[in-house]
Amino acid sequence: MAKGEDAELTGSPILTARLILKRPDAGERAAIAALAANPRVAENLAAAPEGFSGQPRGAYVVVERGSAAVVGAAAFGPVGDRQAVAEIASFVGEPFWGRGYATEATQALIDSLFVDDDFLVLWCANRATNTRARRVIEKCGFQFRGSGMMRSPALRVAVPVERFVLDRRNWESLKAWGANGSSKRRQTDEPRHDAA
Repeated sequence: MAKGEDAELTGSPILTARLILKRPDAGERAAIAALAANPRVAENLAAAPEGFSGQPRGAYVVVERGSAAVVGAAAFGPVGDRQAVAEIASFVGEPFWGRGYATEATQALIDSLFVDDDFLVLWCANRATNTRARRVIEKCGFQFRGSGMMRSPALRVAVPVERFVLDRRNWESLKAWGANGSSKRRQTDEPRHDAA
């Protein structure tokens, strides 16, 4: 898959032990919007719900494998015109908090972007008051790079955020140490290589 502005989802779902990340259909987009409308979720989103579910590329619905319930969403997009650099975001609806789904989905997205899409650097941001998100980000291997302000779609004001980065080299080290959980993309036309 091409990087940057040409990056598109291949249509192949990303599978984890408990979750599936895939392109959302109309019903799933509505479920994502409903989860994101919860004020406890909305106040922490850096992207509007349609940013997670309405983009033609880079947006996934996160579905629980056992029940097929929509638990959240994950998305990525290029950072400006910088090749091989993307920003990621994810959220899990409040009914599914405390199950480790945010970490599992975020790790799966990271693995896919580094293995299948050849990105070299990933960025993410969280609202400074969102300690749950910060724990997920740190568990996934991101390193703090600074703070700033970002406009909150729900609050319609600028809020303080923390910025984090993860590069391919550090991710490979974490995978070699077994620090991240395993995820894999469904095999399609040709076998894909596993992470280091």
